[in-house]
Amino acid sequence: MNGREVIGSCVPEMLVADADFPMSVVSVTIAATADGEISLKRGSVLAADDTDGTCSLLSGSEGTTAAYILAEPVMTSTTEDVIGVAYETGKFITQSLIVADGYQLSVKDRNDLRNAGILMEGALM
Repeated sequence: MNGREVIGSCVPEMLVADADFPMSVVSVTIAATADGEISLKRGSVLAADDTDGTCSLLSGSEGTTAAYILAEPVMTSTTEDVIGVAYETGKFITQSLIVADGYQLSVKDRNDLRNAGILMEGALM
């Protein structure tokens, strides 16, 4: 060892916009997916079902409301609901948020998230 080896690295956090803004996490139930197992990444926007509260990736489906940001990656199941960890409050970088393919955050989604305690801010990336 000559003192020049790389012994670690630091990857900047590109999800949280303001760590001073109060952040809280909760356990959420993520509904089973009939389309097969789906790997949901940290930063995925979760929509809560208006009837039973189970969550799924935000896709604009009727009867769901944007409510959480996934805090840790999770793999869905085709047979049973799984438990995940999600932010229920916080300030996040808009460009880092993940929604279903072909879907974009709507004004209603942004309002629902803001009303739930989740704020978004654009950033140069």
